[in-house]
Amino acid sequence: MLDFVLNITVGQFLKSAAYAIPAVFFWYILFRFQNKKALNVEIIRDAFLIGMCSIIPLLFYQYAYTHWFPTISAEYLGGIFRNSDIITSMGQIIIAFLALGGFFVVIVSGFTIFYSLFTKDSFKNTLKAIISEPLNFSATGIIFLLILVIDMILRAFTPFKIPTEIIGSTFILATLEEYSKHLIVRLFDDHKIKNIANAIELSVVVGLSFAFLENTLYFVNTGGQGLQGLIFGRSIFSMFGHMIFSAIFGYYYGIAKFAKSVMLIDTIEKHTPKLPAWFHKIFRFNSATTFEAEKIFEGLIFASLFHTIFNLLMQFNLIIFAVPFLFAGGYLVKCIMESSIVQRDFSLVGTKTMPEADFEKLVWKVSIAKHLDEIKKIHPNKEKK
Repeated sequence: MLDFVLNITVGQFLKSAAYAIPAVFFWYILFRFQNKKALNVEIIRDAFLIGMCSIIPLLFYQYAYTHWFPTISAEYLGGIFRNSDIITSMGQIIIAFLALGGFFVVIVSGFTIFYSLFTKDSFKNTLKAIISEPLNFSATGIIFLLILVIDMILRAFTPFKIPTEIIGSTFILATLEEYSKHLIVRLFDDHKIKNIANAIELSVVVGLSFAFLENTLYFVNTGGQGLQGLIFGRSIFSMFGHMIFSAIFGYYYGIAKFAKSVMLIDTIEKHTPKLPAWFHKIFRFNSATTFEAEKIFEGLIFASLFHTIFNLLMQFNLIIFAVPFLFAGGYLVKCIMESSIVQRDFSLVGTKTMPEADFEKLVWKVSIAKHLDEIKKIHPNKEKK
C-alpha cells in the first residue's frame, strides 16, 4: 500500500480529494449542531491537517510486515491458533506483540518529533505522550490477547472458532486504526481542550480527517469503474462510522483529561470509582492517574468494538443491519453531547480562578442542594398551603 501511495500523482490525489471532501463538511456540520462548546476554526483546521497523518503508521505497519516483520501482520496474529500446541502459540503471540510494540514505539517517537516542529511549547506535551503511550499500547495489546484467548478456548473445547479473517483483517486492523487516531489526538492536545466537549470534537475532526484520506486513496485505487457507488457508500457509511468511533473515544479521552475533577464529582455525588481506588490501596498508585489510564483503556475498547462490528457488517454486505447500527451510534453520540458532564468547563479547576478547594466546595454545595430537592419530592411539606 505504501508503494502505491508513493506512486500517486498530484492530479490523481486532488481529483479524488475533491470527491471525498464534501462528506467531511456534511458530517462535521451535522456534529457541530450538537456541540454547544465548539473549538475555534484555527484549531479545527490544524487538527484536520495533522489528523491525516494518523494513516501514516498504518501504511508503515503494512510495509513493515510485508518487507521486514511478517510476525506483526494481521493475518499472522489472526492465524496463530491454527497451531495445536498452546505453548508454541503463546510464544508466537509474545514474539508478535514485542515486534508490534517496538514498531509502534518507533512510530510514536517519530510523530512526537514531527509534531513538535509545527507547534509552540509542545515539548512537554510530547514528552508526556512518549511516557504514557507504552501503557496505552498495552491496553490495545490486552484487547488483542482477549480475542485470541477466546478463540483458543473455542478451538480447544468447542467445535466453533472465530474465523481468522475476522480476527486479523477486521478486528486487529480496526483497533490499530483507533489507536493511530488516538496518537494524533494525544499529540495535538496541547492545552487546547477546555472541556469534554472539546475532546470529543477534536477526536471527531481527527476521525473525519483519517476517513477523508482513506477515502481519497480508495477513490484513486478504484479509478473510473464503479467509482460513483464507492464515493456514495464510503462518504455515507465509512465517514459516518469514523465520526461515531472517534466521538466515543473522545468522550473517554475527555474524562481521562480531567480525571481529578471528574473523580471528585463521582466521589461526592456518587461513589469513588472502584478500580482506581482498589489499585490505589494495594499498589499505592496515584488514584487519578489510574482513573485516567482506565478511561483511555475503555475508550480504545469501545471505539474498537464499534469499529469491528461495523467492519463485519460491511464485509458481509449486511447493509440492512449496518444502517440501524449507525443510527444507534449517532443517537448515542447525541446523548453523550447532551449530557451535563460533557459541557462542564474543567480547565479552570486548579487555577487561580477556580482553586481545587473552591471547586470541591462548589460541588459539595450542588450535591447537597440536589439531595435536598430529592428529599422534598419524597417528603413534601404537607403544611404548606
